[in-house]
Amino acid sequence: MDTIRIGIIGAGKVVQGRHIPRLKAIPGVEMGLVWKRSLEEGEALANEHGFTRAVADWREIIDSPDIDALIIGTPPVLHRDATLAGLDAGKHVLCQARMARNLKEAQEMASAALKSDKITCLYPPAPGLKGDNTMKRLINEERFVGTVREVRMAAMTPPSGNDNYHWRYDPDVSGVHMLSMGMWIEVLNRWVGKTTSLSAQAQTYTSKVRSPSGGWLKSLVPESLVISAQLEVGGQLSYHLSTEAAFTGQNTIEIYGSKGALKYSLSDDAILGATSGMADFESVTPHPDEIRAHTTDAEFIAAIRGGPEVSPSFQEGLHYMEFCEAVAQAVHFGQVVPTPPEPLMATWGKPLD
Repeated sequence: MDTIRIGIIGAGKVVQGRHIPRLKAIPGVEMGLVWKRSLEEGEALANEHGFTRAVADWREIIDSPDIDALIIGTPPVLHRDATLAGLDAGKHVLCQARMARNLKEAQEMASAALKSDKITCLYPPAPGLKGDNTMKRLINEERFVGTVREVRMAAMTPPSGNDNYHWRYDPDVSGVHMLSMGMWIEVLNRWVGKTTSLSAQAQTYTSKVRSPSGGWLKSLVPESLVISAQLEVGGQLSYHLSTEAAFTGQNTIEIYGSKGALKYSLSDDAILGATSGMADFESVTPHPDEIRAHTTDAEFIAAIRGGPEVSPSFQEGLHYMEFCEAVAQAVHFGQVVPTPPEPLMATWGKPLD
């Protein structure tokens, strides 16, 4: 396929700052149709970036015979519907992270992808990507840490002080997500593998959050999560996320084993390592040919043209959605949950009908 015509559903900061400029730089890619919730904003965006036009309803993009591939950049509430409709209409699909609102929706997306002959992939988080291949080599090939025993992950942000509406705190829009939980589990799944069971404790420090209409919603999305999980490789994983931690440090992943340890800073992709025979931690520099750039848009287009598959795939997304679902179940039912779990949750505190 020489010319690939792109339709974009949802065009927030990530789409405007990353997807659009990277796609426009690829020869043979045309910016076709774009949808934003505000048609006026969509028209301004279309004029600025050379789209054919903006549309008032995202389904116009799905139905258009002039669109070959979709970029889905909305919050999770629309990911399942837009993906299923797009695949059914014969479009290739790149969907942003937070694959779906819940495991049931993610399963439907993964099933549709398997049945389709179209290219599907997800958008990986930028932190953790640069050193991804290096970490996989050290842990799984060179056995730098030996047998993995303990994995500790911390991702915290200070209180924003802003009580305006944000979709991340609207459970009907965000689903079983909290902060960057699913994204960092995607990273850890690549490095140390999946889990077999987990327990979780959640805390909300505010009783209500803004609704889309300017009113108030009961606060259901956790502002703090502490998770304990068993890894398939035999070690343990502890996970601490918070949006209410003043003066927090860097977001880090620490992996401790029988003979060594690795520390990965998600804030600047810096790696520290120590193994048998070393006195202390030393900086680890990725090999130049190992460095993984954030080139998912180009990889997506290349795959459509017959190139290799793109990672993360929908199947990889399904794995981190299994973890997120298990956390929501552990919080709601107050029990240890095996992974992968059966889909039971619609969103935080709300079981499926």
